[in-house]
Amino acid sequence: MSEPPNLALKNLCESFLQERDQSSSPALCSLHSEKLRLFCVDHQQPVCLVCRDSEKHTDHRFRPIDEAAQQHKKQLQETLEPLKKKLQSFERVKVEFEKIAEHIKVQAGLTETQIKGQFKKLHQFLEGEEEARMAALREEEEQKSRMMKEKIEDLSRDISCLSDTIRTTEDELRAEDFSFLLNY
Repeated sequence: MSEPPNLALKNLCESFLQERDQSSSPALCSLHSEKLRLFCVDHQQPVCLVCRDSEKHTDHRFRPIDEAAQQHKKQLQETLEPLKKKLQSFERVKVEFEKIAEHIKVQAGLTETQIKGQFKKLHQFLEGEEEARMAALREEEEQKSRMMKEKIEDLSRDISCLSDTIRTTEDELRAEDFSFLLNY
């Protein structure tokens, strides 16, 4: 959004700076070493009386230095006012941006605390759930193990009983026919 350079404003600034730098000594023309008393409106520069009459400045318009300076100071002041207003506007916006940035920082801190709190509760809940499920699993394992142990014991008794019966029967099968028939 840069504006095209204002040549008159540039020249005025340069003249002002030159005048300010030379304010302790009288401003002299670099060509004629005469005091600069006039301002060439067409070239936008201070000139001496000899320069005014030279061919370079034929048909140009001139103003006395003090009058031209006042006119240019007024123009510069008018140009300066909107810039000052823009600067104030920028400074107000900057203050607002700084407030927003601080608010964002505070909000982020509060949100971080909230998130950490929620996750802490979630971790506690999950740890509780894990402990409860592990206890239930151990209880179920113990019940099933007891039940299987009882079934194994019952089966072991049945196996022992059956083994005794088989042994006895095999012993009887080996006995002599008479003894066998008696016991049978």
